[in-house]
This record gives sequence, structure tokens and C-alpha cells, in this order.
Amino acid sequence: MKTQKTLSDLISKSPFGPIQAHMEKSKNCAEELITFIEAVIQDNWDEASLSRDKIVILEKETDVLKAETRHLLPKGLFLSVPRGDLLDLIGLADEIPNTVKDISGLVLGRHMTIPKPICGAFKELVKEAVSIVTTAATGIDQLSEVSRLAFGSRASNKLDEIISQLDSLEANNDTAEITVRRQLFDLEKDLPPVDVMFLYDVINKLGELADRAEQVGHRITLIAAR
Repeated sequence: MKTQKTLSDLISKSPFGPIQAHMEKSKNCAEELITFIEAVIQDNWDEASLSRDKIVILEKETDVLKAETRHLLPKGLFLSVPRGDLLDLIGLADEIPNTVKDISGLVLGRHMTIPKPICGAFKELVKEAVSIVTTAATGIDQLSEVSRLAFGSRASNKLDEIISQLDSLEANNDTAEITVRRQLFDLEKDLPPVDVMFLYDVINKLGELADRAEQVGHRITLIAAR
């Protein structure tokens, strides 16, 4: 009941309030992935397990927020932004913590070892993906501000800057992914084939994490353009 009351209060202030709350949890979940991967690289599985627990808790909290938001946005409710846009946006954002949970679960479940020669590039890839999530969260905050100011030019210009930053970060993430793939390719012959396969799977999922956040950015752009 406390959560519902809080979300109701958020909706009364801004239709984007619940999505901001959800995205903040999603951002925290993604940022925890940096701590998790650092523990894995250091072969500290106790710390990695604790970090994974935090990720799972945050992912569950985002699920609760998503469900409560859908409950609090009945079809007859008048909003300054179409209900469908809000639900689509939170649906896209919800893929972020889901992907983080998938990555951490795969790595922890197999006690995967990140080969030392690629540790630097691997950590950079994780940080680049997380930075896109963080920027997407900032974009939602700014979209709420744009809505509050009736889409005034100054606030809209700031939102345009954030969207441009997302595009730049996505390019950086693509470069980071190419780098870690190339480094792993050079090591393939010296690693167990199954380990290589799962390492590529994790790299793919990190790319998906970045894509999920960029999709949130694209949806923000569409909403702001209406």
C-alpha cells in the first residue's frame, strides 16, 4: 500500500514520475554490475555472490514498480502523455535490470573466469554499457522536466543534448565490443571451447544491455516529438 500511495503521488506530480522511479532502480542495478564484474575478475566469488544478490533484489523491485505503475494507469485516466507511451517506455526500461540479472546469473552460475589479457577491455565494455543506462535515466528525468514545462525550448534543447550523448555513447560501446571480441579471438586457441562460447555469450548480452538503454532513448525522442 505504501508503494501504491507513493506512485500515486508521483503520477499526480508528473506522468513520468513512476517511470523515473523505475529507471532509478534500473540504473542502480546496472551500476552494481560494475562491482560484480570487478569481484569476478579478482576471483572473489563471495563478493560476487553478494553483488549478485543486490542485483536480484533490485530487479525484483523494478518488477514491483512496473506492475504498480500499470495498475495505477487505468485506461480512463487523463494524462498529458498517452497512457500507451508510458507503458511502452516502462516496458522497454524493464528489460535493463532483466538483462543485468541474466549476465550476472550466467557468470556466477558457471564461475566464469575472465582471461587476464582481456580484463581491461572487458571492464571497459561493462562501463560503456552502464554509462548508456545512466544517460538514458537522465533522459527520462529531462523528459519529465520537458513535460512539466509544456515542452519549452530550453528544456527540449537539453533533452536533445542527452539524446545526442546517447548516440555517441552507443558508438563508444560498439568500439569497446569490437575490441574485446578481437582480443578474445586472439586467445581462442588457448582456451577451452566451451569457455570461449560462454564468454561470447556474455559479450553479446552486454551489447544487449546497451541496446536496451538506447531503445529507451529512442522512445524518449518519439514521445518528446509528439
